[in-house]
Amino acid sequence: MMKKTIFCTALIAVVLTSCSEDQGLIYNDKARIQFVSEDANQLQDYAYSFVWQSDDTQADTVYLPVRVIGGPATQERYVSLEQVDEYIISYTYDRLGHVTDSVVETVPNKAKAGVHYVPFDDPSARNLLKVKAGVVRDSIGIIVKRSADLKNGSVRLALMLKENADFGMGELKFQQRTITISDLLEKPSTWNRTTDYYLGTYSEAKHRLMMQVVGDKVDDAWVQSCNSSKAFMLYWRTKFIEALDAYNADPDNIATGKAPLREDAANPNSAIVTFPSKM
Repeated sequence: MMKKTIFCTALIAVVLTSCSEDQGLIYNDKARIQFVSEDANQLQDYAYSFVWQSDDTQADTVYLPVRVIGGPATQERYVSLEQVDEYIISYTYDRLGHVTDSVVETVPNKAKAGVHYVPFDDPSARNLLKVKAGVVRDSIGIIVKRSADLKNGSVRLALMLKENADFGMGELKFQQRTITISDLLEKPSTWNRTTDYYLGTYSEAKHRLMMQVVGDKVDDAWVQSCNSSKAFMLYWRTKFIEALDAYNADPDNIATGKAPLREDAANPNSAIVTFPSKM
């Protein structure tokens, strides 16, 4: 038998006036709001890590882009959010591909209000959840908080847009988004298919090597600069390849088993870190 696992965010019930609305964006009853995918595809998790901040930074703001369907307004409009559960659904199939069983499990490490983020009804948080007058594209802010447990692993803040007096809901697939919050080195949120194409599969080991070469943090902004400039990307990729080759050829690294550099240093069978060289 085959097993397949699907990771999803729980949806609250959404009542639409017609089944064509979500397909054709035929929204003319009221303004509607939805999240925006940075690469025009399905929304991905937004990774935030306090690792880039100074030790005394206890809170920061994550900005998520949103889009209004229905035109701009002459006044500010507020966006409503709620935290929702996420689930892992595992399906078992028979040899013909028919589902024979399924198991639903709640995703662990759910962010805690007041510990990992400021509740959305707090005045400081609500002030960031608004779309400015005269625009149809803006960003809303979510205040994330630093806590000791984030040094041990990330937590997940699954966000769902809610209908309110200012906005109805936009496309179903753009109504929820998850922020992962940690105090560890994480895959930058801007590391997308373009980054994969030029720099290869992400791994923490590759990330650390890149930071050593750059001599600074390789965060969302730095990766976005790479994605926006082929020349910038190719320049640094050459530097990364040179550094990786030097690391793997170092006699001390070879003698101690550190070379070749692997994605998981603790697992000698994990994949070897590589960078594409012919793109």
